Amino acid sequence: MNWLAVDALDRAVDATRRFLFPFEAVRWVKLAFLALVMAGGTAGASRVGASHLGVSAAGIGLWTEISPTGVGPMRLERVVGTWSERVAGLDDALIVAIAIGALLVGVALAVCSVAFRLVFYDALAATEVALWRPLRDRFRQALGLFGFATTLAVASAIPAVAFVVALGPGAVRVLGVSVGGFSGLSTAAIAALGAFSAVIGVIGALGGRFTFEFVAPTMVARDVGVLAGWRRVWDSLRGTRIDLVAYLAVHAVVAAGVGFVQAVAVAFVGGVVAVVALVALALAAVPLGGLGALIGTSVGTAVLATVLVCAVAAVVALSLPVRLVARTYLIAYEVSTLAGIDPDSAPLGSALVSGAEPEVVGDNSA
Repeated sequence: MNWLAVDALDRAVDATRRFLFPFEAVRWVKLAFLALVMAGGTAGASRVGASHLGVSAAGIGLWTEISPTGVGPMRLERVVGTWSERVAGLDDALIVAIAIGALLVGVALAVCSVAFRLVFYDALAATEVALWRPLRDRFRQALGLFGFATTLAVASAIPAVAFVVALGPGAVRVLGVSVGGFSGLSTAAIAALGAFSAVIGVIGALGGRFTFEFVAPTMVARDVGVLAGWRRVWDSLRGTRIDLVAYLAVHAVVAAGVGFVQAVAVAFVGGVVAVVALVALALAAVPLGGLGALIGTSVGTAVLATVLVCAVAAVVALSLPVRLVARTYLIAYEVSTLAGIDPDSAPLGSALVSGAEPEVVGDNSA
């Protein structure tokens, strides 16, 4: 049997090598920026459907804290009470304005992050790296993709929320929310609701992953919206169920390997930067009167904060090339698998395909 997911491994290696090399500084800076800010990937896409499962587990642990009277919402009451005391003195209009402003900023950043993922697909298709022009051209598609992913996340989280409410109705009442009929559910009904929540969670997780890993590149390759992209992908995937299972298994192994490589790189770079930072702090402490002056004086605190910020920035910058290569390979693997299923829906330039005449990929102005 021809396993598309396995064959895509070698094609992704060739595509990554041809896309990133020969090395060009400006090109790599642009790609490193995309790798740093773009949404999606294994972690990002999986959060769409799976994050509410973590919320459920956290909620169960929160609401089942043992109190002198049995299982109750003691910890939640303490958290809510502390938070309420802090905001009690603020004007209601100010609180609402801050909340709305923060929400709008968060949504804007999230949409831009999704748009930059589409920009990366554009770069794969054209083998030229540009930022602002494709960002402008793909922003409307990014809005649709973000809206679809958000709707999918909310829809898949509703059963989990209902399950948590059914487990701890007393804790929800602390917030002044009516739980309705969830307070009287039997154990069997709660178990059935939990099973239903798990099934919806899996469906949401898979839907989120396929949205970012298959639908998003289809949107770029065919220049369509998210619904048209999903229809195309759905038609292509209906006869490849075994290949999809193989893809999910192989992708999990590849993602784990990529994550391990990145973790090792960050650990190594972090260790080197930490040594350099400690030496810099020791040298800075000499004219200040000793290491204790780094904490006991305002000048020392400023020096400590500056070195810390510089150290974090150095770790991010020095580990970014490894992140770029790893992220490019993972996305190239996803696109190569899609190319095996539906070549017309894969944004993969001919210069990146194994067997094609190698070309020197140029760099386009941003």
